[in-house]
Amino acid sequence: MEKLTDEIKAQKQKHLTEFADKVVEHLRKAKVNDEREIDYNDYIKTEYTSEFSLDKIAKVVNQSLRTISTVKNAKVPDPAFSEDAIQSYTDMVNTVAEAAKSSSSAASSLTFSMNRLSPGLFAFLSAMSVSLKEEETFGKESVTSTVIFYKVIESIDDLKSETEFSEARIDSQNLLNLKTLQAGLTDDLAAGKITIDDWIKKDEQYTRMIETVRERLKKHGFDPDVQTTGLLNRTAPDLRHVVTTALTRLSSMGEAYKVAVQKSEMRLQRGYF
Repeated sequence: MEKLTDEIKAQKQKHLTEFADKVVEHLRKAKVNDEREIDYNDYIKTEYTSEFSLDKIAKVVNQSLRTISTVKNAKVPDPAFSEDAIQSYTDMVNTVAEAAKSSSSAASSLTFSMNRLSPGLFAFLSAMSVSLKEEETFGKESVTSTVIFYKVIESIDDLKSETEFSEARIDSQNLLNLKTLQAGLTDDLAAGKITIDDWIKKDEQYTRMIETVRERLKKHGFDPDVQTTGLLNRTAPDLRHVVTTALTRLSSMGEAYKVAVQKSEMRLQRGYF
């Protein structure tokens, strides 16, 4: 635990500087020049690499958002802090944290996120992880420490523009992020970086999260398979290529990997990626 803590502390300042630079870069691209920081913090979580818990980091970040909402104006309802919006953002926090633990290049672009929560309010996330594997202590498992940085920026100029806020925009990004993590998971399996048991466990967890996001999109009147592409803030990666390349390797790795091969082939056939 001390090794992990020391290593992540050693990298923290460098990553924090990179995070700050990216925040400014993305604000300028969004034509925001009057930013005012209203919240910043970071949080470290240590766990077995195969674990996937939906609390801790997301809970801390969302509690911060709720506090900001109360301070801003306790009497005026804000769509950015509705229960649906908070759940959407919880999934966003979790995908950023998960991406930091993945070694797949497919997931590397997910470790930084900028989201426009409502007119005049932007939230930024970034994460990094370090892992430690010692068989005498942890068996076949690795233990990972993940630090997530988050910052909330207010812009009066953006507030005046009154651009429409949409929870579906965050959820369309969540849907793409989760499928990117799934593709990266298959890539890691083919590269021998995780076991088939790890793949099955995490793939099932991602699938459950995807179904939750899909239901939220349907609730807001969007077909998650057709109508969400135009809501994305970034170009979708070529996940089909990632999975197809991984399948080429997995198909020759024996019967133990059959379940991953069959599931991935089925997803490719129905245009899932």
